[in-house]
Amino acid sequence: MTPPDRHTLSTSRSEVTATVSAQSADTRALGYLQRNPPAEAAESSAPPPEVGTRVGPYLIQEKLGEGVSCHVFRGWDEARSCPVALKVLNWANVYDRPAAMKQLRTEALSLSRVKHPQVVRFLDFGFDPRWPYLVTEFVEGRPLGELLRGGGALPPAWALYLVSQMVDALGAVWQAGLVHRDIKPDNILVGPNGIGKLIDFGLAKADALRPSRTGETPTGPELAGTAAYLAPEQAKDASIVDHRADIYSLGVTLYEALTGRLPFEGRNRVQVIFQHLTAAPVPPCQRTEGIPPLASDLCLWMLAKSQDDRPQNYAELRQAFDTVIGVGR
Repeated sequence: MTPPDRHTLSTSRSEVTATVSAQSADTRALGYLQRNPPAEAAESSAPPPEVGTRVGPYLIQEKLGEGVSCHVFRGWDEARSCPVALKVLNWANVYDRPAAMKQLRTEALSLSRVKHPQVVRFLDFGFDPRWPYLVTEFVEGRPLGELLRGGGALPPAWALYLVSQMVDALGAVWQAGLVHRDIKPDNILVGPNGIGKLIDFGLAKADALRPSRTGETPTGPELAGTAAYLAPEQAKDASIVDHRADIYSLGVTLYEALTGRLPFEGRNRVQVIFQHLTAAPVPPCQRTEGIPPLASDLCLWMLAKSQDDRPQNYAELRQAFDTVIGVGR
């Protein structure tokens, strides 16, 4: 597929892909995961690492951001002469440290099983004496969410092209027996030439319709995900969702990319979730001029309230995107 004119999604820097053998890294890191229980470093209370310090064998070069439970840094792997991205637990905000350790370990195990060019590549997992850390390839780029907040809706051809890449990425996630459970523009990095990478597997879980390879066991009803992008069934119980919940969240992402707005908005999380459960979205073509009717219909299909009324697999969804993109050429 040939991407549209790339000036509409230009980024200020070029993408860098870590030149590390995925197979050897997986073997080393997964062996470590299997030998070490997640609570080993749970008593650590070290402050976050600073630029110029080392975490394991990696030199910290720049802080990229932080969430509730983790800091994210750009690091340098001197042994392989390549940049990497490190996720380090934020002990100051972690109250249940064994649970946080277990979640980071589960994220590493999940990500290590997904191999696809549009999914950020797992490299390493380990315990520094002060922090546990997860290492992935470093990708130069900007989150799609940042691009949408700064420039509004994308041209329809660009929106379809970017989201279609995530269809392929999620197909690989599904083949690995997983549901991502947090598909949203902020978890899609856009590099040069509009190439997207799916990131952040912190909420990934075994697909309810496929055998688990993560060793996890059911823990009861769960609420997980980002309210603005939650599938109705995920809002009810995120512990038993399958890949069709990710298809819904990707539909919300497509809607936002096409219109510059979310399909459902409210003053708080509860109001937004209630609309996901009960309200019909306004067709994208009625909100923004220039959106092809087929693209609008595809988006609404992905946003069906019942998972049985959405695309049932990624091959079916990929074919639909190819049709819509082909008609628009």
